[in-house]
Amino acid sequence: MIRANFFILLFFASSLFAQNNTEKLIHLSEIKLCELTLSDLKKKDENLKEVEVIEMDLCSDGFVQDGRFENRKGYVSSFYPNVIFQKDSYGDYISKIRLTKEFKGYLPDETYINLNELTAKIVIEKYSKLDTWSSRGCSEYWSLNDDKIYFYVAIDKSKEPRYPIDKAYYITKKIEGVDIVSNCYNYYKEKQDSPLYVIDGIEVNKAEVEKYNPEDIETVTVLKESAVEKYGEKGKNGVIIIVTKASINKK
Repeated sequence: MIRANFFILLFFASSLFAQNNTEKLIHLSEIKLCELTLSDLKKKDENLKEVEVIEMDLCSDGFVQDGRFENRKGYVSSFYPNVIFQKDSYGDYISKIRLTKEFKGYLPDETYINLNELTAKIVIEKYSKLDTWSSRGCSEYWSLNDDKIYFYVAIDKSKEPRYPIDKAYYITKKIEGVDIVSNCYNYYKEKQDSPLYVIDGIEVNKAEVEKYNPEDIETVTVLKESAVEKYGEKGKNGVIIIVTKASINKK
């Protein structure tokens, strides 16, 4: 009896652990667009699969293109359920993420969403600046967007006229998908012309530096002539080395 009870408890514990793993939510802030590459994804997941993507902001005939990413083609990984990755048009960098209808997790600003229950009304309540509806005319979706994040609502073709949009009608509708997009060309052009930033021994981008207040900084060192010698080609525009007070206090 004791042996039987032991295996029952073991089975229950294993089932609970598996359930907790399944319910682990994704934090999209951990996915850095224009830094993450398709090669990175393939290294992490050898079973990465290519899929067709319905571009909700584009015409279905495929004539209109968005130059920021490779249109209508994406990649899915078991490590990121209900997330489709799309690379930029010219390189290997991931410049777009599509969240599918079953996505549950946290947006880059750490706002939690359950896409299966998300309505346009909830989006506008969370992001008041997105209270502007747009469509390319040939698209089958309205979008609430700021050119970086797009929330899509399916257009009711039986509702005429299409313009002006009946906000009172569409505000109750479910969000069918979410796109998060970055322009990697602009990102890397800026990076190419900028100095290399190093905080407490870690290479970071300018946006990360701007998160710090002056009172957080212990020292700032600027390297010019010796930058390439120490950091290679990455230091060709100079290197700014920052040491924070927090790192000093840890020692």
